Amino acid sequence: MRRSSWVGLALSISACVGGGSNPIVASDGGADAAVDAGPEGPRDGGPDAFAAVDAGPLPGPLPPCDVTPPDALLVRPGPQEDGSFITLDGRRAVAAGPSTVLEGFPTDVAVHPTLRVAYVLIGSNDDRRLDVVDLDSFEVLQEIEREVFFGLEVAADGARVYLAGGESGLVLAYDVGADGTLTEAGTLDVEEYLAGLALSPDGATLWAGAFDERVVVEIDTATLSERRRFELPVRVWDLVHLPAREELWASDLRGEGVAIVNLRTGAALPEAIPVPTSPAGMAVAPDASVVWAAVSGSDSVVALDPETRSIVATVLVGAPETDLLDDAGAPLPHSNVNALWYDAPSDRLYVSRGADNAVSVLAGTTLEPLGTLPSDRYPTDVELAPDGRTLVVVSGKGGGEGPNAEGGSAKNLSKGTIAFVDLLGLDLEAATEDAARGFRRPAELWQPDCEAFPVPTELGRPTPIRHVVLIVKENKTFDTILGDLEQEGIDADPSLADDGLPYTPNHHALALEFAHSDNFYVLAPNSDTGHLFLTATHLTELAERTYLEDVRHGAFGTYPVQELSSPRGGNFFTHLHDHGVSLRIFGEIVGTSKRAADGTVMAEFSDSRFPGGPFTNYTITDEEKARYVADRILRDGELAQFTYLLLPNDHGNGTRPGTPSPESMVADNDYAMGLVIDALSRSTFWPHTVVFVLEDDPQGSRDHVHASRSVLHVVSPWARRGFVSHAHSHYLSVFATIERILGVPPLGRPEATAAPLYDMFGTTPDFTPYEAREREFPPTLNGETTIGADLSRRMDFRGPDRNPHLGELVRIYRAVRRGELSREAGERRMAALEARIERELPEALDADGRLDEGGRDRDEAFDEAGRERDVDGAFDESLEDAREFDRDWAHYQRWYRARFGREPPFALTGAPEPR
Repeated sequence: MRRSSWVGLALSISACVGGGSNPIVASDGGADAAVDAGPEGPRDGGPDAFAAVDAGPLPGPLPPCDVTPPDALLVRPGPQEDGSFITLDGRRAVAAGPSTVLEGFPTDVAVHPTLRVAYVLIGSNDDRRLDVVDLDSFEVLQEIEREVFFGLEVAADGARVYLAGGESGLVLAYDVGADGTLTEAGTLDVEEYLAGLALSPDGATLWAGAFDERVVVEIDTATLSERRRFELPVRVWDLVHLPAREELWASDLRGEGVAIVNLRTGAALPEAIPVPTSPAGMAVAPDASVVWAAVSGSDSVVALDPETRSIVATVLVGAPETDLLDDAGAPLPHSNVNALWYDAPSDRLYVSRGADNAVSVLAGTTLEPLGTLPSDRYPTDVELAPDGRTLVVVSGKGGGEGPNAEGGSAKNLSKGTIAFVDLLGLDLEAATEDAARGFRRPAELWQPDCEAFPVPTELGRPTPIRHVVLIVKENKTFDTILGDLEQEGIDADPSLADDGLPYTPNHHALALEFAHSDNFYVLAPNSDTGHLFLTATHLTELAERTYLEDVRHGAFGTYPVQELSSPRGGNFFTHLHDHGVSLRIFGEIVGTSKRAADGTVMAEFSDSRFPGGPFTNYTITDEEKARYVADRILRDGELAQFTYLLLPNDHGNGTRPGTPSPESMVADNDYAMGLVIDALSRSTFWPHTVVFVLEDDPQGSRDHVHASRSVLHVVSPWARRGFVSHAHSHYLSVFATIERILGVPPLGRPEATAAPLYDMFGTTPDFTPYEAREREFPPTLNGETTIGADLSRRMDFRGPDRNPHLGELVRIYRAVRRGELSREAGERRMAALEARIERELPEALDADGRLDEGGRDRDEAFDEAGRERDVDGAFDESLEDAREFDRDWAHYQRWYRARFGREPPFALTGAPEPR
């Protein structure tokens, strides 16, 4: 299992900022003079200086302004009494026809050519399957559990259905019964990580693409045997066959091109057609005169001419019905265009837009926008039934999530939908308006008008706030931390407060002294996606399609730091830099390889002397990290306009012997947060500062309201004191607030239509400093006989979220400590948990094959096998990206020694131990 995770960026940043001697440049201190840091030596210089300045007189009260949220924004996400559905980010997302909830994440749909059934591939972290759904009753007729990812084809005569088996490497064939249900007909192991499929009109030939290799396999369907392989210049997501030209076209979701295979010669064209970032689904005209591609990274659909091998037309989707434009008049990005279906009789091209909860309708010949259909949350594929009137749309998140009182991961609780739209009975103009209202709902519902307010109600209006600090923590729900908070009016369950008092006195004090929310939701299911979102304001289509594969198989561990996982136009760091906002980044690696418009690499704003390094590191206490930041604020008088601070230790190391106990790590994290806010509140910056504290995801924690409900603190002299907000808010609300405060326009469509956190701020400041609460739970270490110690030894703690069952392990441990379970009962549960992990995720506990310095392991053997297949010597770059954590850490150590002439003042440990 190749799980290098975020520290793998040490290699890629090396190339970004010049290679060799300076892979992770840090900026802390003045541009022209280093600051004496005592025995540790001089601190780095950097492009910006944040010297303390005379703040002048304290700002006085602002004119009163009513920012009371409307009742419509006080609802919880999910199904509403009026039949609507409110998404986690506050949109109204309801398909234009009836829909059926499907457990898991639907990824692909195919409709039978004669029978009234549709076939749907379901991805999830636990079960994966193929569902057979009746188009008339909307009921699921059959569920077939198989390892699947993406790739589904139905033969033109309707006799066979073929599936791509994803990581399993299997191509699966099923015979179709009279009612559309399926019987397995055979399998073929092609030993590739499979995605898109294409089928010849006569059904005699099937082509299967490899998602992690530049390979397409041609298969004889009569014998289910391999005929030949084609080497491509791209990795394969979707495949389409052009019979008239005897060509096969392949899109590359992980790249920037569409490849062409000449089936007569058996060779691919040496170069792909250049297409903007992450082309996804494709469609082809019946006469092969044009191929359309959904280009997810550029929010566009392109028409490709097979004769000239070039783009002949492009349309940016998303603008007509929402009018969300940037300063240049172009549509704001982040629609995640992902799938297409072309209907020749009507010349209509249906375009699935995942992040917009919408399906665009275009004229195929001109790409002229005709209208938009609303969909359930995050549509992933679309297909028109043979009747010409039933449009079938599958959505990955349309079924929502519910309470999470058992502590399972939110990604395991998600549900999708399949919707059925009657096009003949549809008013397209009304549907377009409905899609626009649903998407713009949060901002349109709440539009206060204040001439002066801490959060400007219009971009460019004055605010007394000049500095924003974002503190990011790890993996907690609201109930887990604040379920035992004694505050009038909050919705909390004390029975679920695993990390309540005495472990989190600062969380509780901040909630009672400043503003917090009991209706705030994270928009990412695990840490990889959480850190991507919190550095980019968005998850790309590649990230949405990849994260479950990585969680399930450990196949794409470096995707958070790869270029295409963050938006093509830049992330939040580059956006702020492009608009003249000064930055400082403490402890975050994700997003720092991106370049701003002027070529500046965001790693230049990362503080390399931050204890633990510029990445997630549990081996250094968060208290030490916090004291370093406090020292920068109080002693050095430095505070950027925007500061990103990662304090991750509430994640924990399980009960691994010799490491801090779960309670101890939570207590350390809580105290660290308090120390930073204490320092800020005693600095010259305090009258003009706001701090947002949130979690990167809710994984493994429990909540009685919703699996994704989490903690949000707003701490500032301008925050309302002792206030709990019940307005529905989420990550995008925070970004919308930060952008208004810092005076920068929206980066993308999502936060442009999010409602800022208006009600958590007031017009009369209170400059009383915050006094950090000493930790009440003392530092403690796990012992050799601590419950769960053996299982924790076998887990990998060198990065976040490598152990999906960690939350359950910790709950068993705590139940034994509290006397709720006997030691014997706890050991039985722990043994059952280990057996389940061995069955579901055996690689998660596998210490064999991991790289050690100078060692030879299975990854090297894998490299050799790959090079043997790659006759041109251009071995798949993704394997280099996915090298093991140990080697990347060694690379960082070498760079640090060269840069500073000594060993790094921090270390990383936590590799799994063999039995």
